[in-house]
Amino acid sequence: MRSNHFLDEVSSYIRSKEAKKYIEAELKAHLHQAKTELVKKGYTEDEAEELAVRNMGSPSDIGQKMDKLHRPKIDWKLMSMFLFMSATGLFLFWFLFKDGNSLSVLKQVYSVTGSVILACVLLFFDYRKFQRWGWVFFTMGCLILYQFQFSNVLVNGNPRINIMGLLSVDSIVVLPIFLLAWAGMLQSKKMNVYLAAILYVCSAFLFMFTANEQAVAIYSLMVAVMVWRSSLNKRKILITAAVLLTTCVSLLLISLKDIKAYQLERLYSFVTPEKFSETSGYMPLKLEKLIEDAGWIGHFGSLGAIDFSNEMMTDFIFVTITYTLGWAGALLIGLLFLWMIWRISRIFQTVKDPFGKMLVSGSFAIFTAQVTVSIGMSLGLLPLISLSLPFMSYGALSAMINAFLFGLVLSVYHKKDIILMKKI
Repeated sequence: MRSNHFLDEVSSYIRSKEAKKYIEAELKAHLHQAKTELVKKGYTEDEAEELAVRNMGSPSDIGQKMDKLHRPKIDWKLMSMFLFMSATGLFLFWFLFKDGNSLSVLKQVYSVTGSVILACVLLFFDYRKFQRWGWVFFTMGCLILYQFQFSNVLVNGNPRINIMGLLSVDSIVVLPIFLLAWAGMLQSKKMNVYLAAILYVCSAFLFMFTANEQAVAIYSLMVAVMVWRSSLNKRKILITAAVLLTTCVSLLLISLKDIKAYQLERLYSFVTPEKFSETSGYMPLKLEKLIEDAGWIGHFGSLGAIDFSNEMMTDFIFVTITYTLGWAGALLIGLLFLWMIWRISRIFQTVKDPFGKMLVSGSFAIFTAQVTVSIGMSLGLLPLISLSLPFMSYGALSAMINAFLFGLVLSVYHKKDIILMKKI
């Protein structure tokens, strides 16, 4: 059998076009090397080629093994958990509102359906196409943040902008854009620690104008994790981070002299909410009472203590879950979130592509921060802020952001074996 016939038969069993290209190149190199050695031993060109092909083994066996080894893979465990958590959040919302606002239920159905479609589209999209657009994404993110300064719409003191007149969003909407931006920029040869620090300070400064402290915190954590996981000099990263942190703390201490009375009250109410039970401490005490009254089995059939205000279905949804399903149900939900966080970290360890690792590490940081802070503040361990719990909170923005994160992670996993073969 001639080598070209052998390669054609092997390739016929390989379904991935991209994998087929690299496998053909690898086998061709092996055949050429074997043929060259046989010619040196005295065989003719034709004899050496035929013997080299024969020594390779059955082309059908090789093709089937290569197809199984290098075909794009789907992390069905993470995908299944993503679908399960999305369905669980939707079912919970339907149960709580089945006798109430049917329009809100319909909106949530659309949000969850759209998020699942987005994740599936990204799963089969080649994430590597984003890499060369890192600087463009960064510019886009900064321009969007700049637009918040001209917003006339305020929700809880935070400016919002409208997307095509359909959706009102706060500045957290740009986190996925900056995720793509930093993942791409950190692969650039022009990038260094000092340039990264300048870019971070400029973008964080724009974030501060949106009065969305939680978005600034999550963004800062995302950048810190991605920069640390990059190939930049670790010593310079630590020194630069120390300088930035010292500067931030100094500015914060200086600004304390201008702090307002109500802002001090909010800080004190976190420590001793009983002293401010009629003002800033009212909500922490209310959440604490609901958690205590939940018991192990909850109040699935009697929900009179829940007023189902906007906050109880968004920022404090974990309290609603705990009161509804009990401590046992809340513990189960918490463990499922913990498993998802662990699974993303495992994917990070298996990925070899630097750009893919940046996307997974940034997604890990954003998702983990949301889960940790949302559950932490619901349990009284952290101050109350406005932050949704992934999959569970009402709203399209949270659903789409987290679908984007999981879609990227699944896309990276989908291509990891092909990219590893390419590097080899």
